Amino acid sequence: MKCGRLYTDILSSIHSVISSEAFLCRSVKRNTDFSRRRKLSFTDYVYLTVQNLKSSLQVGLNVFIDAQKDGEIAYSKQAFSKGRQRIKPEAFQELYQEVVLNFYEKAEITSWEGYQLFGIDGTRLNLPCTEELAQLYGVQTSQGAPQVQALVSCIYDLLNGIIVDTRFAPCNSSERVAAREMIAEFHVKNIENPVFIMDRGYPSAELIDAIVSAGHKFVMRYSSEFLKSVKVQADDTVIEHKFTKLNYSLKLRVLKIQLPNGEIEYLVTNILDPSISLDDFKWIYQKRWGIETKYNDVKNKLEIENFTGYSPKAILQDFYATMFLANLAGVLEYDLHEEIEAAHSKPENLYTYKMNIAMTISELKRTVVEMLSTSSKLKRERLYAEMTFRLTKAVVPVRPNRSSE
Repeated sequence: MKCGRLYTDILSSIHSVISSEAFLCRSVKRNTDFSRRRKLSFTDYVYLTVQNLKSSLQVGLNVFIDAQKDGEIAYSKQAFSKGRQRIKPEAFQELYQEVVLNFYEKAEITSWEGYQLFGIDGTRLNLPCTEELAQLYGVQTSQGAPQVQALVSCIYDLLNGIIVDTRFAPCNSSERVAAREMIAEFHVKNIENPVFIMDRGYPSAELIDAIVSAGHKFVMRYSSEFLKSVKVQADDTVIEHKFTKLNYSLKLRVLKIQLPNGEIEYLVTNILDPSISLDDFKWIYQKRWGIETKYNDVKNKLEIENFTGYSPKAILQDFYATMFLANLAGVLEYDLHEEIEAAHSKPENLYTYKMNIAMTISELKRTVVEMLSTSSKLKRERLYAEMTFRLTKAVVPVRPNRSSE
């Protein structure tokens, strides 16, 4: 695959999906939905939702109608909110998954020592405070005023920038249970040696058993309460340990890492290869920060908590549409990272450079509907070239060894 063309290739595939009669049939509540000619078609609703309208739904509708319908119709946000109830949220989940499937079929996957590194973590999203959403997802009351929230969990490809799986659940759900479910269902094309990297909220006998039983590897940071019966003397020790909840023993590797502030951090893994050193594991765990950065992008740049509706369907539609865009941003970064590195690898440059994610998301939201809706390959390629020209100029430096509390 020629670098710089994966993004348009994926959009072309998704255009075919959205335009198909089969997708329409899978996506609507009743067979008769969207059967009559209306002001906005089924595909119009899909494009409007993935456009990620945040500032003003009515303004976004007007802009869309001016661009796609030559301003010949008027359409209110109330009519849009009513019409979108005919579309299942699973339609947007399918589009999000299409990006994942296409990426891992066509991309040259970046690995480390033969392993593919995946971060698993959860975050809570604030939802509109309605009675219906409170009943479905629960209310957080521990801090300040009561707030309706949902728990989101993700598996994120730390080296390739793609959210390969996600869960949207009530706020009092278990992150460990979500992790077990995602790992049990983890089947990604061309991924042969996944390593799941998690922070210290995840270690448990059941989760480790699930990962080992699936034939996968893990690296977890653990607190002093976990494995408290194990006396760690050396910095790198292989142990045989039997958890009380399991009927067999596990061979584990326990690592002790001293942080710059003098504190000790403990990691546990089932990667026993002695050629992978303590410093390697320190680097691997530091890569987990990528999922935190991705959540920051999703929350603060894609504004996932700024929902365009109040119904449960609208919430899930917006959620999967945002994850769809987050992955398209990952594909763009994959396409352009070599070009950006080559363009800015001058001896006088103090830093290496990467894409400006805020600019990337802005360009993505501005062009995604036009690029998705067109059946012209030439038009899609032209829009892509214009967008990537701007993105390769608007780069930011990578400053190494920065830290955060």
